[in-house]
Amino acid sequence: MLYKKILFLLICLCLTSVEACHGMPLQHQKTVTIDGIEFKQVQASSGKFGGTLNLSVFGSGPKTFNLWTSTDNTSSTLARLMFDGLFEDDPDTGEVVPHLAKSYAIKDEGKTIIVKLRKGIKWSDSVPITSDDVVFTWNEIVFSGLEASGFQSLCLIDGKYPTVKKIDDTTIEFMTHVVFAPFLRQIGYPIAPKHIFEPLLKNIPKKDAKKVFLGFWSTNTKPNNFVTSGPYKLFRYVQGERIEFARNPNYFIINTKNEKLPYLDNIIYTIVQDSTLELFKFLAGEIDVVSTRGEDVSLVKKLEKKKNFHTVNLGPSSGTEFLVFNLHGDAINRVSTEWFNNIYFRQAVSHAIDRIGIVDNVLGGVGKPLFTSESLPSIYLNKKIADGYPQDFKLSKELLKKGGFKWNKIGELSDNKNRKVEFTLLTNAENTTRQAIGVIIQDDLKRLGIKVNLRPIDFNTLIGRSDSGDWEGIIIGFTGGFFEPNEGANVWKLNGRLHMFDQAPHKPRDWEVEIDKIFNNATKVISFNNRKKLYDRYQEIAHEQLPFIYLVSPLRIFAVQNNIGNIRPTVYGGVLYNLESIYKK
Repeated sequence: MLYKKILFLLICLCLTSVEACHGMPLQHQKTVTIDGIEFKQVQASSGKFGGTLNLSVFGSGPKTFNLWTSTDNTSSTLARLMFDGLFEDDPDTGEVVPHLAKSYAIKDEGKTIIVKLRKGIKWSDSVPITSDDVVFTWNEIVFSGLEASGFQSLCLIDGKYPTVKKIDDTTIEFMTHVVFAPFLRQIGYPIAPKHIFEPLLKNIPKKDAKKVFLGFWSTNTKPNNFVTSGPYKLFRYVQGERIEFARNPNYFIINTKNEKLPYLDNIIYTIVQDSTLELFKFLAGEIDVVSTRGEDVSLVKKLEKKKNFHTVNLGPSSGTEFLVFNLHGDAINRVSTEWFNNIYFRQAVSHAIDRIGIVDNVLGGVGKPLFTSESLPSIYLNKKIADGYPQDFKLSKELLKKGGFKWNKIGELSDNKNRKVEFTLLTNAENTTRQAIGVIIQDDLKRLGIKVNLRPIDFNTLIGRSDSGDWEGIIIGFTGGFFEPNEGANVWKLNGRLHMFDQAPHKPRDWEVEIDKIFNNATKVISFNNRKKLYDRYQEIAHEQLPFIYLVSPLRIFAVQNNIGNIRPTVYGGVLYNLESIYKK
């Protein structure tokens, strides 16, 4: 154990830290008007036009290219290359800064936000981007329930939606009936082209609109049919192999020479089935940037000097990895649901899991145990419970006894009706790290007399099973964030789409009601300290009730080929946030 801790410290010291980047000039922006177009000018060093950036995604590929219907990370990551929002997060500070918007003004104690769009900016088909697109996106896609990510539920404030109104072609008024602290960040939601979506939905019965919308811009759509606002546009999709994007010539960002960005002509994502293959492709020069698993960091560091790349350490992940049980009373396997709804069972499982062993043996020491619903880098992290507790089989067995469980002569656990405790644990087959975590959990629970059948399946199939309720336990993760717990409200609120531990309509448990109230009340509080008290309490409830059993937080370590220019990693922005400024040397 001591050797592994020393190795971990040496690895972290050897990695290029993002702290070294903080002395560089910030990516300040300003508005420059050319021929009536209000461009956003970034201050990054000038680059070289042309070339292709080669990246990768896991699994079987995207489920859709329609960003507003995306429910998986792969589809969302790819679609975000094509669609921008009014605001974005400053990569250094996390502050909300204008993007498609030129400026904004906050009035009426924060209940009214006036946003000014950049004049003259265009969609990829040369149609102007105007306030009509913004109003249409919010009123006809978000508030009407056509979007599928659960964002709609985040916008409901005491049963009412904000109002979004056009003032003129470049001015939009956003209004909430009460103070809603997260709203400015929410306004950064990507904008859809009204001139494309409105004809699609015209004359369609309301009951059929969502089905039509969900099927639009699918993976079978011809690339020429896409109209985008982002730096790239879909060029070709070869199912199961790769996704190719081409430069959007109408993009609204320019460099200090007033040249239109992005620099890169193309971005190609290769679809890979496992992390080992991905790393081999990177080492072979076929991929330009790769997220490095903890168990691979030692190898990567050894090869770094021999090959032409460098590594970057961005600190703990902003996401959460967890084990979740299906608590719904009408779940397909009613027997296991009874066990999962027993709080002593969930607590016993959590105390039996060797999180330090997962960090050491699966993450190669490059990570930390996770016990909280907010990620370790979150500014709202409840530090009182963040350190959690050690693995303790004695306590786990005491908790199981309190829950009415018992053991037979050969050590098998059964419930108070003499039913043997056994369940199936799913995870995505493409993620070997989660599979390895599953094996450790399987072994840990075996020591409690619990039989766990670990079953890795295709990610898209896993999401389908999760949505349908056809599952018992799952190891998976949420992407999370740094600045705003309300972005996870669709996980915790009773009507949230990602309330996955009990997704179907049900009689809410007392602690679910309390968390729901916390998320409703916290949005009306402006003071950070007062908001944090509320979010500390929700973390305490989640820590005690364990609807999600949090596991580990890997460090975000990336390897980057040295022929990539303007790479400027930050803790908040990551590695590729400034994609328009990145170029091939």
